[in-house]
Amino acid sequence: MVRRSPQEAEKTRQALLQSALDVFSEKGAANGTLKEVAARAQVTHGALYWHFKDRAALLQGLFEHSELPFDQHYLEQLQASRQDALEALEGYLLGLLRDIHTQPHSHKVYRLFYSGSDTCAELAGLAGLRREALEQPLEHIHHFLKLARKQGLIGLKKRQLDPMASAIFCLLVGVLQSAQLTPELFSCDNQGALLVRSCIDGLRASAK
Repeated sequence: MVRRSPQEAEKTRQALLQSALDVFSEKGAANGTLKEVAARAQVTHGALYWHFKDRAALLQGLFEHSELPFDQHYLEQLQASRQDALEALEGYLLGLLRDIHTQPHSHKVYRLFYSGSDTCAELAGLAGLRREALEQPLEHIHHFLKLARKQGLIGLKKRQLDPMASAIFCLLVGVLQSAQLTPELFSCDNQGALLVRSCIDGLRASAK
């Protein structure tokens, strides 16, 4: 085998990860083959196994490489949250819906790792890591609610913050799932945005 420089090896690895995301998000991690991944990355089957010993290692590498924009939208809304935490929460939720639904990379990552429709055993082995990743938006939502309570924008008691954060997180996931399963009936931009804004309006009304 021709010896590759570290830069060339990393370039090949990145090509394989992108190819794996494309193939597995289209066909499912159980149905997409490693041969298809290698072919789409324009490398040999042996090159794939040099970087990833099996499907499980490839999926774990892909998961660790691929993040959804939770932190990005949280950081974007932090400054606005100091003035109106509910407005910031609305911007956070709508930004996530927009990006995960329309941004190709985020859409593929969500479809592959979080839609729950894939029966691949190797993917199931990442359940713990996926749960940890989903703790991020739950913590972000809780932060905005806690700040909104401090600002007097919501009438929730302290003990109600955790269940409300969980409920809003479920709303976020439900909108994404509905848009994926029945796109002809449900849109993140339309029905999804309406649900989010109705939720925020209800929270604001609780302070009156």
